[in-house]
Amino acid sequence: MAGVRDDAPWCPWNIEFIRRVNGLDSVDDVYATVFDAEYLVLGLGDVYLGAPVATPLDPRHRLVTTKYNPARTWTAENSVGIGGAYLCIYGMEGPGGYQFVGRTTQVWSGWQQRGAFEQGSPWLLRFFDRIKWYPVEPDELLELRADITSGRFVPRIEEGTFSLAEYEAFLTEHADSIAKFRSRQQTAFGAEREAWEAAGEFTRAEAAAAPAPPQAEVTVPAGDAWWRPNSPRPSGR
Repeated sequence: MAGVRDDAPWCPWNIEFIRRVNGLDSVDDVYATVFDAEYLVLGLGDVYLGAPVATPLDPRHRLVTTKYNPARTWTAENSVGIGGAYLCIYGMEGPGGYQFVGRTTQVWSGWQQRGAFEQGSPWLLRFFDRIKWYPVEPDELLELRADITSGRFVPRIEEGTFSLAEYEAFLTEHADSIAKFRSRQQTAFGAEREAWEAAGEFTRAEAAAAPAPPQAEVTVPAGDAWWRPNSPRPSGR
């Protein structure tokens, strides 16, 4: 907000923006959706340094967002964000555009691998891993980051099997509620887009490219200058 743009629709709080564009009743529903979801890692390197591209298995957990426009110039290390319908974890500080939902422990260990990181593999996640989140307090998160770097903390990792037949049966069983969720989501997103258009959000680039208006000539009458040669300069800043 201070360095790039303070009037974006997602300012000042990404969570409220996500709530609005997905048609949820409260910001608590955003948190509940993120914590209830099971994210399937479909790819690595979405941004850089093994950052995952992950999406919830349950379509009713697939929150959608837009990316920042323009992108922010700084993102904190280990930030967790959603862009489109995909979740990403930023492995280092840098620019970015995903909407924030939280922060987590390291997913990249470039100096040495120990504990949760296998030797020779500085990235923590693997293709088709499934991620589950749980809330922690800020002080606890700082401790977990220190511990995962030193090898004292290893996230709970369990082996599992994904059955496509069972997943398709799940989608069929919950088809009505999935369709209801998607309809509500699309309605809310459509209303948000109309509000942006009415506010001139889609013409910002044209307005920025327009030539600046000519500067007006200012004539100061003799004797009205606030400082004259050979007189003391005003003090102050």
